Amino acid sequence: MPDTQTTQRWLNAEQVAARYGCGRVTVYRMVKRGQIPAPIQFSGRMSRWDVNGLNAADEARTAQ
Repeated sequence: MPDTQTTQRWLNAEQVAARYGCGRVTVYRMVKRGQIPAPIQFSGRMSRWDVNGLNAADEARTAQ
């Protein structure tokens, strides 16, 4: 039987920067401009981006 649960993957700032071919500072600039969603804050210094949210932002940007 196939697993029907969706798996959620989280990326840190370095991984998001690698995904877009930019630096970490540019990732936060992209958040400020509204190009990608803001990260989810898990604890004091740990924040992560949801891959599904990044995929949705990419699709919305290319549909324009």
